[in-house]
Amino acid sequence: MTVDAAPREQTYDVPTSAWVLAWASVVMQLTALAERGAANGEAALISVPLSALVVAWFSAGVIRARMVRTWLAGIVLLLVTIGSVVDLVTGPPLLDLVGTAAAVAAFAAFVSYVRSDCFAALRADRDASPSGLGGLVAVAILVGALGGLIAPLDGPDQGPGVHLRIGL
Repeated sequence: MTVDAAPREQTYDVPTSAWVLAWASVVMQLTALAERGAANGEAALISVPLSALVVAWFSAGVIRARMVRTWLAGIVLLLVTIGSVVDLVTGPPLLDLVGTAAAVAAFAAFVSYVRSDCFAALRADRDASPSGLGGLVAVAILVGALGGLIAPLDGPDQGPGVHLRIGL
């Protein structure tokens, strides 16, 4: 009598471009934090965990080749890159240069990942799980938390209200 082995779940190695995208996003957030400072304590209590959750959810979708989240992330990355280049043209302080380099690297890594064999395989096999997903989501949580910690563009003197900001 033979025992059929249970089918193994297919795993795919996440390409280096996904890690470059993740760490370039951390650099972008750190430059924004250094440039603008931290939000006040009350705002950070809500925005840090909420931003971490949203960025982690979007990142997991991008890494697992979920197309709506991938397209939205691509549009945001493109807009951030264009904005960084425009900021660099208006005045090239060192932080703007580092932020722009990180934004360009993040967008290039995003495009490279979307064109990778891993991404294509994950699109074809919806049940597959990429190796390294947990580590990438952990970096995404860090990116989101840093984004929630960054002070608004208008500064701490602004009155109460809701402020929408897109940070990667």
